[in-house]
Amino acid sequence: MSNVMAKMNRRIQMDNTESVYRASLHLVRHFKDCLERDGKGFHSRVFNYFLHPEGDFVGAGQSQEVINGEPVHPEHVVPCAVLIEESCRLLEKGVSETEIARLLSKHWKIAYISKAQAAHIDSKEGLNLKNSMPDGWHFESGDTYERLKRAGITLHPLDECKKP
Repeated sequence: MSNVMAKMNRRIQMDNTESVYRASLHLVRHFKDCLERDGKGFHSRVFNYFLHPEGDFVGAGQSQEVINGEPVHPEHVVPCAVLIEESCRLLEKGVSETEIARLLSKHWKIAYISKAQAAHIDSKEGLNLKNSMPDGWHFESGDTYERLKRAGITLHPLDECKKP
């Protein structure tokens, strides 16, 4: 790869990181406005549309099952409901918008997993973690990938695999 291409690739990566942080900061401000409106305006799908296509900005990888051709399910690694709830909890505690945006951008990730894997994570017969993280997980210090680890899902980087 030429030096020019390498610099362009690094710039794209930096731009994505900065884009995610800036979008996170806007989302935190939106959540603050929603709190001031007694909860009007919250919707978990806000993440899907704020940076589009979302996977281009926060794509974290894909499972071996997806690589093997199983039907794909884009999964928020930390559920959107948790991202919103935790951001609001910290806003109500008086944590700065910039610190919350830093945490939000850390945890805002999409994994491409199989539909069967998603069903295992979501269902009561499986992990029952559709809209939650495992007990004991903390927004400020928790492992973003804890749900996937509990499900036994390993992600392969998107740049090493065919993108879904």
